[in-house]
Amino acid sequence: MSLQQGSWQVVELSAKPNGNEWGERAEQGKQHMLAFLFAAPDKAPLTAVSCRDGMLADEHAEAAIQSRTTIRSASGVVVALAVLLAPKNARMSLRAFVASGDLCGDIAFSAADVKPGDEDAYRETMELAKQTLLTLTFEPGVKPTFNDAFAYAEVEFRKHQYAGAAVAYRSALAKVDQSVDPDRFRRVVTDQLAMSLGLSGELNGSREVNEAAIKKDPDYPLYYYNLACADAEAGNARAAQQHLQQAFDRRTHVMSGESFPDPTADDSLEKLRGDAAFWSLAQRIGEELRAGKR
Repeated sequence: MSLQQGSWQVVELSAKPNGNEWGERAEQGKQHMLAFLFAAPDKAPLTAVSCRDGMLADEHAEAAIQSRTTIRSASGVVVALAVLLAPKNARMSLRAFVASGDLCGDIAFSAADVKPGDEDAYRETMELAKQTLLTLTFEPGVKPTFNDAFAYAEVEFRKHQYAGAAVAYRSALAKVDQSVDPDRFRRVVTDQLAMSLGLSGELNGSREVNEAAIKKDPDYPLYYYNLACADAEAGNARAAQQHLQQAFDRRTHVMSGESFPDPTADDSLEKLRGDAAFWSLAQRIGEELRAGKR
């Protein structure tokens, strides 16, 4: 599902940990748009109308509905519309739905800071919504690409949904040969996958990912660094020390635009602050990094 951006500015992205929902929030002046694409296998097969009516019924929004209709976008997609009037503040909004199979798209348009009864503002919202919806395309049969999986994973990671991010990063890694730079993105995705597994408590999984990567790409330092982090989380100071040293020995092999991390500022490695030998190594590395030594 896509819309031409025009003057809309995306201000927030969201992704459900189960991989079944993508969301975007956009603004254009006082106008707001909130769009979701989600899977609803329990309600399949869906149409735009059945998705609209089912969603509004689930939300108990029947009393707010002012009208229902359908339109077609310029690409021929059927879009089911509902105009709603919020009973608490008398503000108008437009909801638009597209659907096929078990997929449904839900797009809501509204205006901020509009006084109840401001008909000009309501008309502006409705007109902008309809102009935007005319650009809508919906192709539910298209398979997710590397960029799709990577974007989904990145949003989940930023939202601290690490277990879900790990699933999405695995999907991206399986498609990495589609990327514009497979060698670089294989490193990036593997690093992010290992961190996601570690942060979600899957230390063995994180370790397996890095050990497998080292066999194929033994010079990349962050694989060893991630192993050190997993060791630290497990309380194994000697293994953490060995892997941190191996990582630092390969520090010149970081990718362009990337820097070797300061181990003294790492929450995982800091858990071994009480081990004198390990922390002495971490401090020495940190000092060399801050001094600009390579």
